[in-house]
Amino acid sequence: MEQLINRISNLSKGITRLGISLIFTFLIIDLLFPGSTGMTTNVATVAGSISQEGLSGLIALGLFYVIYSRGENEPARGSSQPPTHHA
Repeated sequence: MEQLINRISNLSKGITRLGISLIFTFLIIDLLFPGSTGMTTNVATVAGSISQEGLSGLIALGLFYVIYSRGENEPARGSSQPPTHHA
């Protein structure tokens, strides 16, 4: 069961990384060729909605960042790496 959870977790991390890579790629394309993907408009809309929500929007953005960055830095559960001991 734990292997299934690890596989699903790794799959979701991979999909998330792919999505973020695509967002940045489309954003760069839209900056180089304005109006081609519409990403700058979407980013501006999201930034505007966060600023309209005020403090609660910033807190939600901060929580998302903490959760996302924690997932990047934690080793996968059940990894077979032995613990390291420093003398």
